Amino acid sequence: MAAMRQQLKVIGCALISLAGDATAVTMAQGENPYGEPPPEYLRQFVEQGAKAFVLERFDAEGNLVARSVEKLNESVEIDGPVERNIAGQRISLRGLTACPTENVVYNRVQTWRCTDAARDYAETVYNRRAKVILCKTLVLTPAENEAIPASCFVLVGGDGEPFKTVNDDDSMVFLGLASIGRTQDGRSRRPDLEASQSLSRSMGFQNAD
Repeated sequence: MAAMRQQLKVIGCALISLAGDATAVTMAQGENPYGEPPPEYLRQFVEQGAKAFVLERFDAEGNLVARSVEKLNESVEIDGPVERNIAGQRISLRGLTACPTENVVYNRVQTWRCTDAARDYAETVYNRRAKVILCKTLVLTPAENEAIPASCFVLVGGDGEPFKTVNDDDSMVFLGLASIGRTQDGRSRRPDLEASQSLSRSMGFQNAD
């Protein structure tokens, strides 16, 4: 029943109707099923004294069709480099596979187990610094008990620090904690992250053994 209520809550959220004011223009600029949203887009969801979790769903043509916004009171569970559990939603970072190597170079000089490094980094971003968490998916109706493939972005900053967007997908690839998946015919599932993966390998973040 809990899973069904969660699904109904997400699917039943209001369809987006954008007015022609300045706020709507900013929101429209960030509505992209693949692109990294600017901090100004994410700041629209900031609530004083609370962390916000935003889930946006896009159709096959890349149109935003639904958005849910809720206060996030509990911690985000980091199950590994590409698994997140946010407000009861199981998220799998889109097109990525975890831990190309068992050990990685973390903090530039230390050798860590890949899963431990991912938890350490993601815990800091999601549970200590996040003001807004936005995940974008092309899945309109998720199958029960299956993780939603999504790209996730986190707004950090405030309190005298400039706001900025942390791209979780890119961070996991750049730090050598995840690699880009391939289709059966060898095509990249995340061509937008190929440069980050190449840079990660050139800097020796993987293969710490």
